[in-house]
Amino acid sequence: KTQVGALLYGVSPPDNPSVKEVRCVVMPPQHGNHMSVHFPGKLPEHDYLSDYEPLGWLHTAPSETQSLPSGDVATHAKMLERWDAWDGERCVVLSCAFTPGSVSLSSYKLTPQGYNWGIKQSGDVSAVTANPEGYGPMLYEKASLLLSDKFSGFFLVPEGSWNYNFAAVKWSQHMQYSLRLENPRSFYDATHRSQHFLAFADTQG
Repeated sequence: KTQVGALLYGVSPPDNPSVKEVRCVVMPPQHGNHMSVHFPGKLPEHDYLSDYEPLGWLHTAPSETQSLPSGDVATHAKMLERWDAWDGERCVVLSCAFTPGSVSLSSYKLTPQGYNWGIKQSGDVSAVTANPEGYGPMLYEKASLLLSDKFSGFFLVPEGSWNYNFAAVKWSQHMQYSLRLENPRSFYDATHRSQHFLAFADTQG
């Protein structure tokens, strides 16, 4: 199952700065596999984000785990290193696992040891093995998570397509993109795979 990811933005209530409320989910242009998802190196920009702070990122997962995978540790550490606006205390990695008959959410943040370990992992983080040298539970800690129906949020999606899994050659770490207010289209929506229809038309002569 291909992972799908998003960036989280929100605010703290006036009377409790340690609590973070997710108000916006940004779907950057992306592609991935069953182990990882890749975002452009540029953080999203939009007027609707000006009043919010970055809270981390989320990704889907094929199954629920009781720990933060080593690849996620490396990915999150590199995001914290790359983006100055991200703070290790408030920015988390949120895993969304589709278990039979339910959806399971798990939230983690890195310890200082986890950050130092993660940024030292070289190459494609999807190639990080399940139990590499130095990996262990001391690299992360669980973050509290509470679901509520009291808040209304919104999505921001790229102009064009967010899903480049059908056109990975068009995706780039350095690509520029703009956002618009809209619910994301489904994974297999025709917008993401126009080449499929062009190829079908060619076969029909």
